[in-house]
Amino acid sequence: MQEITQGLPKEMLPIGGRPMISYAIQEAALSGLEELYIVINEHKSALRRYLESEDLAEAIRSDWRGQAVLLPTLTFVDQPMPLGSGEAIYRARALIGEEPFALMMPDFIFFGRTPALAQMIPLYERFDRDIVGLIEVRGKEAEGFGNVGIVQGPEQEPGIVAIQGMSEKIPNPLILREEERVLKAVPYWILGPHFFDYLERTRATDGGEWDDTPALQLLCKERKVLGKILEGRGFDAGNPLGYEAAQAFSAELDARGKR
Repeated sequence: MQEITQGLPKEMLPIGGRPMISYAIQEAALSGLEELYIVINEHKSALRRYLESEDLAEAIRSDWRGQAVLLPTLTFVDQPMPLGSGEAIYRARALIGEEPFALMMPDFIFFGRTPALAQMIPLYERFDRDIVGLIEVRGKEAEGFGNVGIVQGPEQEPGIVAIQGMSEKIPNPLILREEERVLKAVPYWILGPHFFDYLERTRATDGGEWDDTPALQLLCKERKVLGKILEGRGFDAGNPLGYEAAQAFSAELDARGKR
C-alpha cells in the first residue's frame, strides 16, 4: 500500500470522503460498545490527531441515516515498535481484564443495513462462544482479499458456521475459479479473555513477528468457535485492489442515495 499511502498512515486513507478507521469506530458505536482501546504507534501523529478531533464525531454522526450515535470512550495504547498484531493485542490485556471483547482491524470496511458487530454480539450472548464474522468470496472478487482466514466447517444453522479450521497466511494471492466460493474470516472477532492465553502459547520464541493468526487458528482448533455469515458487503482495504473496490462501492452507494 506504500504507493497509495505516500507516507500517510494507512488507517487515514479516505473511503467515501473520510478516513477508513472511522468505519471501525462507527461499527463499535452503532453496536453499543462503550470503550475502545486503540493500539497506536507514536509516529502516527496524524492518525491520533484525527481520532481526537471533532472531525471523527462529525463523520460518524452524519453518516447513519440521522440516527443519534454516542461515541465510545477512546483510550490509546502505545506500541513503541511494530512487533506484530499479536503483540499489539496483548498490550491491551490489563485494560480488558476478564471481560469479553471485540477485536477489530480498521482496514476491513463493512457496508450493511445492520453493523457487522451488531450481527455477531447476539450469537456470543446466545452461545457463549468466540465469534468471528464471515463473508462469502466468489471468483474474481477474491483478488481483492488477502489469502489468510479461509474457514472450513458445516453450517450449524442458517448463517452460522461451526468452524473446524482456518487457513494461515501464505505468500501467494487468493485466486478462485469463476464458479468457486469460499467463506473467509474477516478481522472482526468477539473473544473471551482466554484469547490472551492463546497469544502467549503462540508467541514467536525467535524474536520474530508476534502475529495473531496462529493464536486464532489454535483457538478454532481447540474451542467451538462459531462464524456468522454477515449480511452486507465487506472489503479488505489493506491491499490496493480491495481498497479500490471499497472506494467504488462507496461511490455507488452515494450515487444511489443508499449510504
